[in-house]
Amino acid sequence: MYFKTIFFFLFLFILKSNSQNLDSIFISKKEIVKSIKTDEKKALFLYECGEYFYSKNSNKAEYFYREALALNKGKNNLMEGRALFKLGFVEKNEGNLSTSLRYFNKAKDIFKDKNDIERLASVYFDIGYVYRYKNQMDKEFEFYKKGLKLSEGGSETLIGKGYLHLGNYYTRLKKLDSSIYFYNKALYLFKKIKKENRVYNVYNNIANTYYKRGRYAEVINIRSLVLKYAKKENKKLLITVSYHNIAAAYSELDEYDKAEKYLDSAIVVAEEENFKLRLAKSYSSISKVNYSLKNYKAAYLYQQKHKIYSDSIIKSQLTNTLEETELENKHKVETKNLQILNQEEVFEKRLYLIIIFVFLLLGIPLVVLLYRNSVNKNKIIQGNLEKEKIKKEVLQQKFKRSETDIRSLVADNSMRLEFLKQLLLKLKNQRESTDSVEVKNYIKDLSFKIQQQITTDSKLTLLKNKIDIINDGFDNMLVTTYKELTKTEREVCSLLRLNLSVKEIASIRNSSSDAIKVTRYRIRKKMNVPKGEKLEMFIQKLEV
Repeated sequence: MYFKTIFFFLFLFILKSNSQNLDSIFISKKEIVKSIKTDEKKALFLYECGEYFYSKNSNKAEYFYREALALNKGKNNLMEGRALFKLGFVEKNEGNLSTSLRYFNKAKDIFKDKNDIERLASVYFDIGYVYRYKNQMDKEFEFYKKGLKLSEGGSETLIGKGYLHLGNYYTRLKKLDSSIYFYNKALYLFKKIKKENRVYNVYNNIANTYYKRGRYAEVINIRSLVLKYAKKENKKLLITVSYHNIAAAYSELDEYDKAEKYLDSAIVVAEEENFKLRLAKSYSSISKVNYSLKNYKAAYLYQQKHKIYSDSIIKSQLTNTLEETELENKHKVETKNLQILNQEEVFEKRLYLIIIFVFLLLGIPLVVLLYRNSVNKNKIIQGNLEKEKIKKEVLQQKFKRSETDIRSLVADNSMRLEFLKQLLLKLKNQRESTDSVEVKNYIKDLSFKIQQQITTDSKLTLLKNKIDIINDGFDNMLVTTYKELTKTEREVCSLLRLNLSVKEIASIRNSSSDAIKVTRYRIRKKMNVPKGEKLEMFIQKLEV
């Protein structure tokens, strides 16, 4: 234990020293940017700075990529595409998959427009990789095939990358012979062209296949080589992934102390770089390890941390997905509006020609003119109806997406409830089997805290279902009748309609009781609630 503590603090010291060095380099590069005169050279330098920091510090890399993008935004040039491409990687590493996909798709359109086949193939592979994390395997495989088709006869690095992705794909399908076949093809190409980083990437994935076959000792040997390479190159994401994967192999071998040590190191690096996806995975794994070691309190605390990061990722994905849907449907509405305007312009031109023709000939019956005018008006009306139909479809899609994601959150909460219930049962059995009064009292105290958490989570699950039912039509009524209410104030009204206390509302909204009290005061004022009447009673009397 003593040596473990010394190693941990030594590791932190090294990371801190390295971070200070990176900070000084970051500041010096920002100063150099100011001295560059042309935007073109400045953008190139910013991009190269992003490349330098990419494997060392993702936040600093993101800063330079965004600055490069800002100088090229809307120019539809290769530098804009390259900056978008790299920002897609940054967002993917942070767990923002929908945002990552949006950046990749914008980069894809630019590469296609510029006929940059190599980068286009590469972005196809990475779009497929994002769909992997979204568990959309059909789309994942579709983009891998597109990338390989474009790569034929081209860069061996790119072809090797395609083989590597296919190996991963077949590993998840549990077609392990096929996955090893593609990994070996990728390994041959990368060794041939001496791409060291790619070689270790393949080793990492071969270890993953061995893991699925239960060859854990070989997994540890291979991943230890990858970890050594990652440290040498200071690749932070690969370092934290390698620590996590070595810990997983030790867990399978029931060597939980070693597994815990490697997971601690994975968490240190992931927290430094704000890798939310990796933090969620590592906290979940270390919770299970501590549970196996019968460190139940630590297991519970780590599970709570996993919940925080997991919910954060789900919330981020939900927000990004809704924004993406809104943008997509807004584009559809705007396109339809342009079509309607074009129809109106065509109609006006035709109308002017008819009027001139009437005045010239003086013989065309007026009824013909009125008939044509009526037909064109009907087209405009039909166009407006279609426009309203699209708006309704937009609202329905947003509702369906929200409903799906809320169900996902409820399901996730149910899984956590089941885990806590099983943990509580184990603790009760442990309490009955021990003779130590001190241990019994400790387990009793921990059991009480877990029971409280179960009660709270159960209540939250029921509340989420009730809120969905009550909010059906209630929010629309508030928007129509009390237009001054904000979205937050309307949501608090829905919870007050359930007769919830200030403390309960604060818990559900992850806010403070004081903030909810202030919101209640604003609602009373905007709704002109009489002084002698309770706000809850006033809201509950409202007719939907």
